Amino acid sequence: MKSITKWLPLLAAIAVAGIASAASPKMVCSLTGKEVKTCCCEKQKNGKLLCKLTGKMLDKCCCKGM
Repeated sequence: MKSITKWLPLLAAIAVAGIASAASPKMVCSLTGKEVKTCCCEKQKNGKLLCKLTGKMLDKCCCKGM
């Protein structure tokens, strides 16, 4: 029983870290290679997407999940 209570805080810390990293997925702009928290593409009235990092008009989103 002592060994369980010895390792329990470590296991809890690992679980919290795993949940935190899974809760905030990271994305990378394929045009610049920069890591972004949210998609850098913005939908325009003409149906195309505008990459806010480069200013380029795109047909498909340039963000890729990590």
